[in-house]
Amino acid sequence: MIDYTSEELQKAQRPICSLISKSEKALRKLKPGTWQHIMLQNNIKALYIGRALMNRESAKDDFTPEDLRAALGMFSAMISKVEKAQTKFAVGTSQHTLQRNRLNALRLAEALTQAALNKG
Repeated sequence: MIDYTSEELQKAQRPICSLISKSEKALRKLKPGTWQHIMLQNNIKALYIGRALMNRESAKDDFTPEDLRAALGMFSAMISKVEKAQTKFAVGTSQHTLQRNRLNALRLAEALTQAALNKG
């Protein structure tokens, strides 16, 4: 697996946990079965996988290859959305910094997920 320092992993967990919290709150407002609800559920599942890998709580056997591949797809989509959102904010603003931190955390989660999949 890719070696990240414990500081890098810990720093990335805060934006991931924040995204999980915000996504779970938003999920409660959506009607079950809608595409938005399903997409958000899949995003949350990917974020939990990323967080578990950051915490080194999980061995590669804890997730199926299908789970890891699905998470990679969700991370790719989330990264794209955050990159687009980041361009709307001036460098140095709190909004730009928030998006930068999310982007770094999502990229790290994506790399860890890819590494876990490659180990399989």
